[in-house]
Amino acid sequence: MRVRIFGQTVVEVDGTSCGAQEMGGVKPRQILEILACELGSPVAKDRLADLLWSGEPPASYVGTLESYVCVLRRQLGLVGARRAALATTSSGYVLDPTMVSVDLEDYLRTSARASRATGVEALDLAVEAITLLDGQLLASEAYADWAVRARQSFQQQNAGLCIRAAQLATTAGDHMSAVAFARRAVAVDSLSEDASQQLMRALWFAGRRSEALRVYADLRQTLLEELGDDPGGETHALYLAILREGETASAGDSRESRAEVRTLLRLLRQAIDELPGVHAPASDARLSEVAVRALA
Repeated sequence: MRVRIFGQTVVEVDGTSCGAQEMGGVKPRQILEILACELGSPVAKDRLADLLWSGEPPASYVGTLESYVCVLRRQLGLVGARRAALATTSSGYVLDPTMVSVDLEDYLRTSARASRATGVEALDLAVEAITLLDGQLLASEAYADWAVRARQSFQQQNAGLCIRAAQLATTAGDHMSAVAFARRAVAVDSLSEDASQQLMRALWFAGRRSEALRVYADLRQTLLEELGDDPGGETHALYLAILREGETASAGDSRESRAEVRTLLRLLRQAIDELPGVHAPASDARLSEVAVRALA
């Protein structure tokens, strides 16, 4: 049996596919998903009930759970020997990893191998793990508390893998791949300075200096809006290094230079807005005038 919980939940049993709406209802499907997230580890009935009913299970939850599991087995065709794929043990319900595979488990196993490997092997394994992602984890459960927590935990782990992949790609000189991996990490966690740093470096080394500066501007704006704080010293030092590295633009670099100037104007506007009693003008042409007055 194959369970896919990236994207909409799908189960394949001997070539027959069962979609998220064909598992006997929301609760039977959620039972399968919770067990899939903990493949091979029994989940106690009281814990399962606590997750399914958000900490307020009905008094008769044991019998209700048992009926849901019976429905789920019937919908998936788990009868006879197949019944052991979703087993009942003294410790609770469990999906047998010798009979069931789960896409999340494949990702976690490959990601763990990538973390232990080095060089090209580590990059190849990271790419293999990321390729397994086929949609948001537990997309069938948009609002269930336990699913939201599982997604948040997974997103942090996936961001870490993407950051490592970007680092490895940068070391290998594959700047295009490094940019792609770092963008994934920033998309997952826009507050992560590590992710933004990797994207800044990847773009910088790829010769896309103004884009690297824009990443800093985006990060700074996000941190100010969400946390009321500026990027840390390491991120700021990287920004200054990229800023100072530029050479006088040639005629062929005019478009890149204009983009860079726009980014610098945006950063100047952000800085002016933070000064007490000073307000950035609507016109970019007057930004420097206001900045000079503020410094005086």
